[in-house]
Amino acid sequence: MTVNFSPCVFLLFLILSAAPFLFEKSFAQENQIISPKHQWKLFVDLDGLKCKEGLILLQKSNGFPACVTPSTFLKLIDRGYGKFDSSQLMNRPDMMTNLMSGMIDSSQLMHHWHTMILNDPKIMQQTMSNFVLQLKENSEFMTNIMSPMITIPELREQMIEHMKNHNQMMISFQDHPGWMDSVHQPIMGSNMGQGMTSGWYEKGECSWCPEIKQNSLYHHSGFHQPKIMEDMMHHIWINEKMRNQMHELMLGNIGHMGFMINEIMEPLIELMMNDPELRDQMIEMMLEHQGFMDSIRHENKFFN
Repeated sequence: MTVNFSPCVFLLFLILSAAPFLFEKSFAQENQIISPKHQWKLFVDLDGLKCKEGLILLQKSNGFPACVTPSTFLKLIDRGYGKFDSSQLMNRPDMMTNLMSGMIDSSQLMHHWHTMILNDPKIMQQTMSNFVLQLKENSEFMTNIMSPMITIPELREQMIEHMKNHNQMMISFQDHPGWMDSVHQPIMGSNMGQGMTSGWYEKGECSWCPEIKQNSLYHHSGFHQPKIMEDMMHHIWINEKMRNQMHELMLGNIGHMGFMINEIMEPLIELMMNDPELRDQMIEMMLEHQGFMDSIRHENKFFN
């Protein structure tokens, strides 16, 4: 028996047959078309959910998932409208990076991180050991640390005082051929140093000097539930992979390093002065920065 399909029935059959393939292809290429809530209904498992690039997956307190910006993620966590799930973010490295970058933009969260370092000898040791490795692997990180200390007047004064109290640093510095050359150079105009407080960075005649000239300090943003945010920070700290990633992002952000150095300069500069390789890098960078050398010679800091 032969069954004859009308054109309409045949067309409907083709559409229904192709629908799963078309849906799957559309979802794979344009997953932002379907909201996380609808994705959740389809896949149930949170591991199958996706977000548009730049957004972070958050499971809200009502159980529904949402894709939000890093700043919104932090606000919702702080207000108790969502929960921080480190395992979920570990499976999504791009989201974890976006979140950490957002955290670094919060002076209050970073202040807590710095306080954690200062108040716990074990955390301090782990941090400094990690910093040594990363500073030696990436010269840009050394620049990000040295720039604020050399160019911000208040930090420069603190840095010179620490150097004066570090015998090996003084010996290495004054034994360098470049030191004697700098001593015999004329100091720049008598108004040296004026106008430097208008921004963080002064343009130095050196190869490593940053082009950034504007102040990069963060604005404080209060939190409703500090304990929740502190728990999130500790959660990141106890995970070695996330902790190392956070440190790398911190070292790579010159604005943050200015903020961090302002809070914990002593252990940072001691770390660098105690390590021969990093100490030599410091000296080379200082000698190349005319403004810093003029400051030293102008005030005769090393001859008092």
